Amino acid sequence: MEILSLVTGYVICGLIGVLGILVLWKIADGSIDLSRLISEPNGDASMSRFQFLVFTFVIALSLFLVIVSTKPAGFPNIPGTVLSLLGISGSSYLISKGIQFSDPAGVADRATDIVISPATAIVRYDQTQQFKAEVPRKPGSTVAWQVIAGGGTISATGLYTAPAAPAAPPAQTQHATIQVTSNEFPEASDLAVVTLA
Repeated sequence: MEILSLVTGYVICGLIGVLGILVLWKIADGSIDLSRLISEPNGDASMSRFQFLVFTFVIALSLFLVIVSTKPAGFPNIPGTVLSLLGISGSSYLISKGIQFSDPAGVADRATDIVISPATAIVRYDQTQQFKAEVPRKPGSTVAWQVIAGGGTISATGLYTAPAAPAAPPAQTQHATIQVTSNEFPEASDLAVVTLA
């Protein structure tokens, strides 16, 4: 009986280890997307997912440590309180998901947005101004820059170069409008206004 218990304990540890390695491998090659592991589809943080994730890892690691540290090694007697905690954790997660899915607003995806900075700038003729763009909920997104009104040019990195001189006849104040658009999400764009001085 002792040998059977020992073999069972090591088999369970091996299966958990293989499963862990498989999950890590799938994460590394991009098959498993972790971008919403602890967040809702609309980008908000999910405490229930975070709690369930942490608790599951704690219990799995504890089980592994108990199995390998038991002398003689074998499958341990798991206290009923630990099983109760596992049940409470899982059921609280399911209840919170049920409440969330009963309200469609909780699962709706927010539109992707993009923010350009600075939003306004004063640039002297023949001078430059560096602009930056951020896609808050989509880190790593690439963007495209363009001058859609007024003069000047802008590089692929957001460096705006003002025209060498005012347009003739010069207006009292001349402006240029810069637009940045996300390459992955074309509906996400923002504008900045440059006052040429």
